[in-house]
Amino acid sequence: MGMALRQRHSKEFLDQVTELEQNEICLVASDAEKALVWRLDAIFLVVGFLGYAFKYLDQTNVSNAYVSGMQTDLKLYGNELNYFTTFFNIGYMIMLYPSCIIISHVGPAIWLPTCEVLWGIFTCCLSTATSAKQVYGLRFLIGFCEGATWPGYFTIISQWYLPHEMALRMSLYNMAQPVGAMLSGALQGALSTNLNGTLGRSGWQWAFIINGICTITVALLAYVAVPGFPERQNPLSKIYLKSQHIETALARTRRVGRSPQVGITPKTFLRALRFWHLWLFSIAWCIGTGTTPTNYFNLWLKSLTNTDGTKKYSVAMLNYLPIIGQAIQLVAEILFSGFSDFFGTRLPFLLLHAVINITSLIILVIHPSSESAYMVGWYMNYIGAVSTMLLCAWATAHLETEPQVRTVLFATGTLFSYLLSAFLPIAAYPAEEAPHWRIGAKLYLALSILAAILFITIHFAFKWEKRTKQTREGDQVSGQEHGNQSKERSESGDEV
Repeated sequence: MGMALRQRHSKEFLDQVTELEQNEICLVASDAEKALVWRLDAIFLVVGFLGYAFKYLDQTNVSNAYVSGMQTDLKLYGNELNYFTTFFNIGYMIMLYPSCIIISHVGPAIWLPTCEVLWGIFTCCLSTATSAKQVYGLRFLIGFCEGATWPGYFTIISQWYLPHEMALRMSLYNMAQPVGAMLSGALQGALSTNLNGTLGRSGWQWAFIINGICTITVALLAYVAVPGFPERQNPLSKIYLKSQHIETALARTRRVGRSPQVGITPKTFLRALRFWHLWLFSIAWCIGTGTTPTNYFNLWLKSLTNTDGTKKYSVAMLNYLPIIGQAIQLVAEILFSGFSDFFGTRLPFLLLHAVINITSLIILVIHPSSESAYMVGWYMNYIGAVSTMLLCAWATAHLETEPQVRTVLFATGTLFSYLLSAFLPIAAYPAEEAPHWRIGAKLYLALSILAAILFITIHFAFKWEKRTKQTREGDQVSGQEHGNQSKERSESGDEV
């Protein structure tokens, strides 16, 4: 009954996973497939999850450090917090395309863990910074190394998992983002209370040291856990992926018509840029996820005071309260991607995400006098991140035969997102205007509405592509039939 339900829903929506996948959904996974997927989930996905959790923690811990004593210790009273993010994003963006090209040639097994080790070292070095300029340089290097990770892991997921498994796995991996943010808040809150002053270091400095050590530890595990590609296995991953598992993986990719990952050349890179999927998905992706100003939630919390003028929340609470929003994001990602995979459709869930996001931003624009109501708007906004996984899974399923395009798309979507986040927040949410930003939520609301329009545009673009393909195939069949008829008439004439 469950399979029949999924088939019915897949036929109702034109943004279904793929036509090939309709046949795949009908098949009950063999024991060999279950064993393969279980091993990938239990080892590769778990280690990847941990690595991305610490990656995101290393990316965002500067915000927690800022409100936990770093601002005072380093005498940061301008827009330095915004620039910390900007320098990280610049380094991240520079690495994206070179990394995806390197991965396509040498594989991800050595490259990704090595980048992870390096940014772990640079994160530890942040604890020694004594000026904003030093932080700028280290944030650039951390971003540069981290730029390899997210697109790299999504490329691996797109090569090992089938379309109806993909959105959930992408979300399980991306769940590490709110988990990392939750860890950052909890860790900074605990350290500011328990380790502040130990060995002459502040709590925020200890947070950078511990973050970096955890990152390096997980990176060492990744040298074994990252499986490479089905056709180019990481030799160290043979510890958990035996020859029969690789044979099963290759059979699965053949069954859905997926092409193997090959090296990206200048010619294939330029060819990828000609696909409409790359541009439309990347723009929808960056706008869909770029309208969530949740990083500035704790700045609003920090501004709140009691009636006697004292701060309403302690440093620990400033780090703990955003954890609720990150938990909301975590649950939303699982629910949205799980149901999307189950029903074999993406658009309805993207539109539901857009409605929630728009509603949250309307609340932030109105800025109700009730602190509780305003806080609800902030918490609802954490759901905005779910669109990325749905869009990536949607695009991947329609580009099974174009692995280079998929890889470049992951890098391009990430590039656009970071371009937006590198410069938009400085204009929309300058730290010096907190907590009364003039244009922040208004601009993000307009972009959120645009994202919903783009989701619908992609839906109709696929309809157009399908209709064009059917027309072209029909013309080819008609041409062949006409040629056969002419040949038959010619042969009849010769006989006469």
